[in-house]
Amino acid sequence: MSFNSKTNKGRRQVRRKVQDSKQLSITSLLDVLTIILVFLIKNVSMEAVKISELADMIYPTTMSTDKLMDNAMVTPVKLYMDRVVLGVENLTLGTPKDIVENQETRRIMEAFFRTDYDAIPEDKKREACLVVQADAQLPCGYITQIVSVGTSVGYENIYFASLEEADWLRTYSSASSQ
Repeated sequence: MSFNSKTNKGRRQVRRKVQDSKQLSITSLLDVLTIILVFLIKNVSMEAVKISELADMIYPTTMSTDKLMDNAMVTPVKLYMDRVVLGVENLTLGTPKDIVENQETRRIMEAFFRTDYDAIPEDKKREACLVVQADAQLPCGYITQIVSVGTSVGYENIYFASLEEADWLRTYSSASSQ
């Protein structure tokens, strides 16, 4: 827009505003489209979190602590941030880092698992299980090492201890949005 002004004998005359060209303002349209886009992105990301049961998949089962500990063919492993504890005897092995970096520590763990596994009667070996209890802050690479050694010894069933939380989805959603 511009103002046309003429000077007439020392006096200035001001004329009304004159538009240079007619333009369409799309600012409000962009605001509406932005709001719609945010709404759609929010709904799509929420759909990705939903878990549905698939008909052609067999899901692993869980056991209660009582049922699991009644089973005599259980070898527990507890992984803390600063130590690894083996068996019902609570034998300290070292640190989780030692399992990955120290071959001797890994051999000791394998020998312990093999001794426990070999003590199980042949007809019960299919029911034998390794129970891994790990700190939630522990990187999963350490747990993978435990599973690797356990399966190399012969354990077919490996269970991971967890706490039952009724509102796990709400807790998960609020934690992932932060």
